[in-house]
Amino acid sequence: MRLFRAPPISHAPALQQPRRGGVLRMANRMSAETVGDRRHRLAAIVCLLGSLWLTGCSTGLLGMPGAALFSERLADKSSAEKSEDAKKAGKSLRRKKEEDNDFGSRVETPLLSEYIGMQGDGLVTLKGVGLVTGLNGQGGDPAPSGLRTQLQNEMARRGVKDANRILSSPDTAMVVVIAYLPTMCRKGQKFDVRVVLPPDARAKSLKGGWLLETRLFEEHEINNQVSLRPQEYAVAGGAILTGLGVEEVRGERQAELMAGTIPGGAISKIDRDLRIMLLSEKRGIRNAQRVAEAVSSRFHKYNKYNEKISCAEAQTDALVTLQAHDRYRNNIPRYQAVIRSIALKESDVSRRMRMESLARDVMDPERCQSAALQLEAIGEDAAPFLRDALKSDNFEVRFAAAQSLAYLGDPTGVSVLKEAATNQPAFRVYALVALSVIHEDAEAIMALRELMNSGSLETRYGAMRALKELDPLDPFLHPIEFKNRFVVHVIDSDGEPMVHVTRRRMTEVTLFGAEQGLRLPAVLNAGDRLRIIGESGDDSVEVIRYALNAEPERYQVRNRLADILRVLGELEASYPDVVQFLVEADSQRNLMGPFGIDRLPQTGRVFSRRNEREGGEDSAAGDAAAATESDTGSGKARRVGNPRLVPELFDTLDATEAADNETAEKLQSLDFSRVTEADKARASATGRPKMQVLEEESDAEGDSVEEAPVSGPGRAVNADAEASAGPGEQSSAADADKAAAGSNKDDSDNAEPETAETAEVSEKPARPGFFSRFRRPFGHLTEPEAEPEP
Repeated sequence: MRLFRAPPISHAPALQQPRRGGVLRMANRMSAETVGDRRHRLAAIVCLLGSLWLTGCSTGLLGMPGAALFSERLADKSSAEKSEDAKKAGKSLRRKKEEDNDFGSRVETPLLSEYIGMQGDGLVTLKGVGLVTGLNGQGGDPAPSGLRTQLQNEMARRGVKDANRILSSPDTAMVVVIAYLPTMCRKGQKFDVRVVLPPDARAKSLKGGWLLETRLFEEHEINNQVSLRPQEYAVAGGAILTGLGVEEVRGERQAELMAGTIPGGAISKIDRDLRIMLLSEKRGIRNAQRVAEAVSSRFHKYNKYNEKISCAEAQTDALVTLQAHDRYRNNIPRYQAVIRSIALKESDVSRRMRMESLARDVMDPERCQSAALQLEAIGEDAAPFLRDALKSDNFEVRFAAAQSLAYLGDPTGVSVLKEAATNQPAFRVYALVALSVIHEDAEAIMALRELMNSGSLETRYGAMRALKELDPLDPFLHPIEFKNRFVVHVIDSDGEPMVHVTRRRMTEVTLFGAEQGLRLPAVLNAGDRLRIIGESGDDSVEVIRYALNAEPERYQVRNRLADILRVLGELEASYPDVVQFLVEADSQRNLMGPFGIDRLPQTGRVFSRRNEREGGEDSAAGDAAAATESDTGSGKARRVGNPRLVPELFDTLDATEAADNETAEKLQSLDFSRVTEADKARASATGRPKMQVLEEESDAEGDSVEEAPVSGPGRAVNADAEASAGPGEQSSAADADKAAAGSNKDDSDNAEPETAETAEVSEKPARPGFFSRFRRPFGHLTEPEAEPEP
């Protein structure tokens, strides 16, 4: 079978004709293309020769002296292109990380600490020139100077006539007024003032003086010359609190009367805010707005119209102004730390993952502080993770969680904060400040009331100040206010009677123990015109007010310290007069309990992790915590906080005052009852008087020390020292050893039991010498020094 049928023969010639014509046309086309190819090949050859010629020229140029500069420019261009490529790659990598944060397992969130720094958290020095009156002949006419001219101009501005006559009066003195404007100070806020006589002043003392209203300005330098800014920052005035002039050296005694302080004597006339400055590499209006939005999303406040306003506002591409949040206004350092811990940009998924990671970190004692700050910066969503940390066996973990919860308004950790304030002096200041921000919570108020029954005066007064900040109208404070002079708080506490006065921020007297009185007999002074006299065995005391050319006024007052202070206030006594009265009473042992001046909790104290069980834990939990610390090697002491960053609820003390307060707290916490009971037991067992038993034991201990063989490095040193000393020095050293051996026993029972009152005085342990100028009888002020007999 044939698959294809041949075409008809008649069509064959017709098909062959066009085939011959196509061949001719193809041949002509090939000849034309050959000519074009030849032209292209010729052009390519010419280009190749030209490129070879250019290559030779470039090689010659590179061999010339300026070739190095040419190559560097080429390299710079290539490096710029590479850096541009790197930036593009970095942006793509960041976008990829942000996408991975939504669905990945690892979160890298940028915090504000990587973008910002803080400014405006230091003190601003304010100065002015003022006039002090009421010096009772201790003043003097100031010498001609620029300060005198400035004071005369100020008096002329106020319309004072005959200024020279006033300045030359012996009852007035020109002074330099210095104050420090606090961080984030609000308009109307009070702060301390220091008053100093100029170096060439003729005045002798500022005791009993009153500073008239003085304007304060900021000091700055222009062309190496100190001047004051024209803006008025504050006004100052009030009664001057000086030392009592009881130093042993005459020069020191006079120097402490030539300067003084006015607690809360200055009133601010401006609002001072913090400034958030963007780092130089992060500056830009977009970044500034993002920072302001991140802070405002976490912190906001309400104005007087109850409108919600943000705490941060972008001003320029590098500046964001920051207002204080109400909950942090008494702890600005923590406010700054929380702001630095806020995330700049974060999705919901990445925030949840970061909270879970921080929940693990907060259980680690080494990382619990930073983790708790980041959880606190997140807000109320992180509160469940902080509440879980309260169940930890480690005290530091529990405290970090309780502190952050307090600033979130959660009272769950009140018991932990109370434990820290009672048993951990290193954490006491932070615990009290945290308790003062838990508003409208009965548990926090009751905890502060119970802390005012503590055996520590520092804890009592710190709790009182925290409660006053939390609820100024709390009836437990029982204030007795004498307008523009001072306030007396009568606390009905169950502990030992105590008295506290302040030299900073406020004119305030606090009595812990409403029914405490004076130990009589007593003769005490309150200024130059008031005197308190009480006879032994009386139930009342006599308050006498003296006046020139008039008979003394006498008032009978019940022997109750609160009533005596009330009468002094009604008789127009100033705060320095009241402080003088209480200092004299303490120096003469007329007070029934400890007396303290500025016993304020401080930062920067040492905390030993081996002593966690002292915080009130049960034995099993304490053993577990101690075992955990010993296993991890973390049982070392560490310093808690910066000594210079004290929360604004309290005041920063100098090194000497802080050390004296710590010593006083340690002495106050000593328990002498066991030693007293042991002495009584030994005396009753032998049937001899206690004094005889103690003397025999002291002699026996001295004999044993002399007859003991020299052994050990410590004894060898003592033996060498005694061998090198003379006979008289050896006997005095032996007497000192005997005295040291008997000093560990309570000498209160050695005295004859004349009266119960005398016994109480003798059993009162010795206190440290802080404010030693306040510890001597007031007689040193009025009686002249006796001349030595020839």
